[in-house]
Amino acid sequence: MSVDHAQHPEIRETARPPTLHLALAREGPAAVLRVGGPLDLATVDRLVDLVDRLVGGGPPPVLALDLSGVTFFCAAGVNALLTVRRRVASAGCTLVVREPSRITVKVLDIVGLTDEFTTE
Repeated sequence: MSVDHAQHPEIRETARPPTLHLALAREGPAAVLRVGGPLDLATVDRLVDLVDRLVGGGPPPVLALDLSGVTFFCAAGVNALLTVRRRVASAGCTLVVREPSRITVKVLDIVGLTDEFTTE
């Protein structure tokens, strides 16, 4: 058997898609939700679900969404932020966006929503 006819073991790439990291902390009466990684179609449901659970059971007066660790932000992320803002407001909370990453600021600027969020 020649080298050309030898069977090659199947090569599989095991690259994992980047994952979303969510960490919840308290700062006095405020809840701080730190977001890291991509906010895209594959990850935004986790963010929205966590916010729903947070505001569903005795919501904090302020929810600070720390977006400093967001590495990718697209239309799905924009929609998720708008959904979070609406649900937080419906629960009687105030949403504050804290330290949005450069990509987050850029995309919100492109879609004309920079001034729609209270930022720190």
